[in-house]
Amino acid sequence: MRGLPALSLLAVAVAASGPVNTTGPSASGIPQQGQRLGAVPGIWTAAGPVAYAYQWYRCNATGAHCVSVHGATAVGYRLGAADAGALVGLTVRATDSTGTTTAYASLVGPVAAASSALRSTVPPKITGGSGVGVGATVDNGSWSVRPGSFTYAWQRCNPNGRACAAIGGATTASYVPVTADGGHALVAVVTATAASGTQASAWSTATRPVKAAPGPVLSAAPVVSGLVQQGQKLAATTGTWSGSGAISYAYQWYRCDTTGAHCSSVHGATLATYTLVAADAGKTIGLTVRATDSTGTASAYGGLVGTVAARAAALHATAAPAITGTSTVGQTLTAGNGSWSTATTAFSYAWLRCNANGRICTPIAGATAASYTLAADDVGHTLVSVVTASGVASWSLPTVPVAAA
Repeated sequence: MRGLPALSLLAVAVAASGPVNTTGPSASGIPQQGQRLGAVPGIWTAAGPVAYAYQWYRCNATGAHCVSVHGATAVGYRLGAADAGALVGLTVRATDSTGTTTAYASLVGPVAAASSALRSTVPPKITGGSGVGVGATVDNGSWSVRPGSFTYAWQRCNPNGRACAAIGGATTASYVPVTADGGHALVAVVTATAASGTQASAWSTATRPVKAAPGPVLSAAPVVSGLVQQGQKLAATTGTWSGSGAISYAYQWYRCDTTGAHCSSVHGATLATYTLVAADAGKTIGLTVRATDSTGTASAYGGLVGTVAARAAALHATAAPAITGTSTVGQTLTAGNGSWSTATTAFSYAWLRCNANGRICTPIAGATAASYTLAADDVGHTLVSVVTASGVASWSLPTVPVAAA
């Protein structure tokens, strides 16, 4: 099969691929040689039980270069001599029946030497700074002895709170994010000076990425559930958002072609549910959710579902294929077959390269196996796998945008 397969009618029960992280993981404990750090996996929403896997990292002074610590895959990690002066990172991989999702804890440290009398016992914490122009303040945390003074240095980091760079002139306990901070996490490095003149530094927990524009911030995209078949009702989640004050939601459903390139709003389809009609048969269905808080409105997009099955369709998918793997150049993604209304053993595959919203998709030439290795051309795009059984095609949910290696 070359290019986009002939998309027959189907019914798909849409499911998320992996748990959704709503509160990030963290590392607890005193960052000092000989002490033990413990992993807190965070809070997740999932389809059934969740299994967690851990990996600890040793990072340089900016968190830009992190190396996995061999064998450090338990919930606890004992800091050794090699960690002194370094930052420590933690990655948590959560797996449920639909797939695996990765989340990152804030960097901890720098790790104090075993002989250090002055050391951080509670990391500094940042309040505020949710958006450009919204002021942020860091406290001093807690220390093993009472320091005589403190100095501050704010860092602009990637969304995972790593690969940080100092922000010029940001050297007080307060900082007002600027346009350049949009999409970045912020960290404040607090340096304590004891009466003896001894100094030690501690990194704060990282903020969520700073909002570049007004409105709530999305952390998990909306998801559509239900059988994608004429006469059936689809239901939308809002996705997961954080914002200022109460958040209200508005919905719009769209009827799209088989590549998601041409979508028309369905008149009056503005509720959290939508019942599929005859005009939807053979089409894909899109969803936009608009979230509004006290600062403004932001939009998010559910992955395309479809194509919509006719009412009398016999063979149809009952669960969409799930994509597993990490969305980074050089990594391999694998598509499952999903579930079907009758026993099916022969499948064919097509991988599609889409925009960041999972729409306007085009087939990737030659990508016709169950697995696909991400290339440089995929950076910034989401990917979708279309699995076909006996002429009936089932679309997966899109991946997150592909990152460079």
